[in-house]
Amino acid sequence: MNKTLISALIFSCVIATGHSGAEEQVDPMAARILQQLKSDGRNEYDAVKDPDRKPVETMQFFGVNAGMTVLDMTAGNGYNAEILSAAVGPNGIVYAQNSHFVTTLIKGALHKAMRGRLENNRLPNVRYIVVDSEDMPFDKSIDLAIWGFNIHDVYNRDGEAATLQFLADIKRALKPGGVLGVSEHVGVAGNDNAQLHRLETSIVLGMLEKAGFVVEETSDLLANPDDDHSQSIYADGLRYRTDRILIRARKPTS
Repeated sequence: MNKTLISALIFSCVIATGHSGAEEQVDPMAARILQQLKSDGRNEYDAVKDPDRKPVETMQFFGVNAGMTVLDMTAGNGYNAEILSAAVGPNGIVYAQNSHFVTTLIKGALHKAMRGRLENNRLPNVRYIVVDSEDMPFDKSIDLAIWGFNIHDVYNRDGEAATLQFLADIKRALKPGGVLGVSEHVGVAGNDNAQLHRLETSIVLGMLEKAGFVVEETSDLLANPDDDHSQSIYADGLRYRTDRILIRARKPTS
């Protein structure tokens, strides 16, 4: 990864620990993630994604902490799973989930890339599971789940009912009070968002509320004002740089 970018990321994650003149230190979780960004064996496209995915700040917004048991829903090629691996540290566990359908996409490329990340015990705290959401073996055992840039696929392809079922499956997996972090490419009303691979933020928020989650906060951390929402997320010059929303929601305690 570019040394200038690493330095900038480190600077952005430094926190003051005392009064003026006191020694400063990097947040331990941030330090683990930044070290992971430099590790061998990452996917060839990871470094391209890093600047606009802001992995440290995103994990902080979602509330990831060391020692957590987390679930990466529709892990794809494993970008988030790798970041989560570093974020939760050696005493945490990451379950990276892909459905059977996802493993067939792009001639199995996502599945192969996910498996490639784990070769030679490279991410020892990551457990890769190929299982449909309704068959996941979790019941109130997950501290935090992340559903990254995928809710538009389920909603646009399969509809509201399927999206609510997927969210119900995540909710079942979470402990009472557990957190769901969602990221999505912003779509606007009137556009063919199914074709553009986007979704209106109001629809995402509505689905979360209908599924029984309490939306705590949204963030424009990954916003891009140069994205006018009229192009596909795969358009030249826009891929990995779309205008995106982050949402933190919580499963009620009762």
